[in-house]
Amino acid sequence: MAGLVLVGSPPAQDLARLRLRDESRNELHWLADSLDDGVGTVATMMLGTRFLASVGRDGLWHERVVRSYRDQWKAKHAETVDRLSRTDVALASYEVEDVRSWLQKVPRDAPVCSFPPFYSNGYEKLYEPLNTHFDWDAPEYEPLSDADVVGVLGAITDRPYWLTASNHDVPELHPYLRGVIKATPRAAPFYVYASVARTRIVAPRQPIEPVKAPRLRAGDELVGPLTLALLKPGQFNALRSRYLNPRIAPGAANLAVAVKDGKGKILGVFAMAPSSYTPDEAYLLSDFAVAPTDYPRLSKLIVLAATSSEAQLLCQRAFSRRIRAVSTTAFSNNPVSMKYRGLLRLTKRGPSNEDGWKYQLQYQGAMGGHTLADALQTWAKRWGARTTTKQTGV
Repeated sequence: MAGLVLVGSPPAQDLARLRLRDESRNELHWLADSLDDGVGTVATMMLGTRFLASVGRDGLWHERVVRSYRDQWKAKHAETVDRLSRTDVALASYEVEDVRSWLQKVPRDAPVCSFPPFYSNGYEKLYEPLNTHFDWDAPEYEPLSDADVVGVLGAITDRPYWLTASNHDVPELHPYLRGVIKATPRAAPFYVYASVARTRIVAPRQPIEPVKAPRLRAGDELVGPLTLALLKPGQFNALRSRYLNPRIAPGAANLAVAVKDGKGKILGVFAMAPSSYTPDEAYLLSDFAVAPTDYPRLSKLIVLAATSSEAQLLCQRAFSRRIRAVSTTAFSNNPVSMKYRGLLRLTKRGPSNEDGWKYQLQYQGAMGGHTLADALQTWAKRWGARTTTKQTGV
């Protein structure tokens, strides 16, 4: 639909047929005035892909998403209309058509750039919320079968100049692999194939800053009292890259904190973000201990520090909300996480969605029920035994 804007003035007869369904009018009546049979309609559809999937669904997170868009709709819609109206990208023509029939019309010597859906019902699932709430004359087409995928690839690559991308590594196109793209550390890679281009890899790049504070090392004695020190994003990235399991994909932290002993030595790090589902909960993105040390269960002290009243205060200041609980996700090949056992409550166990792990474990617990001094005392009594024969620290 955005293609109609890029060819100039959208044909009003094409957009006038798009209207809210009768069954959605009560819940989405605030969108009706934005359907102007022009750029406003296109802007409404573009914004709709971000929140319509939450309409009518139970849960605090979905309710907040819809409420946020409803309360800010006029400003967001006006901003999108302005951006669409000022775009300097222009198309000579635009067709609402299946890629298979379109490729038959393109001259044999013309360059082709195409990104068809190479997984079953991909676009259908993506735009399902739009079809649920809006009535329009949708084009008729057949989803791509495995045989169709082969045919489409053949039609694309049988030209002097072409470019395509897929979320599949296609062995037959290895000579034409020009790039591997990962938008985020957890995102699936996309493989870019082209007839002529330089080969490159595009991946997230994290800033790194030096951390000058000393770390607890093998042979060092851990002494109190414990303190917390805020970390810059680059410092957190540096410590995470040094000590965290490399198979764990990094995430962006709103709050990163170093745990230090009485001599100012870093014992470990934890990182927090506001929960997307529960208003008074913080999500423990990452927690790890430095290594090697003489304390095999040092990681439990980091968890205790992360759930302390001092950490609770830092979270409340950073997130501007009351924090009463903490939750986290652990990936493990064991049915329980020994690091969180006895400290947090296991609320859900399921198969892992990350390669290399058997289980995905959900944990939850109270926040602020003890101080840093209490944390050190509890840890020293239960898990603080020192050994010099096995230096793990994690």
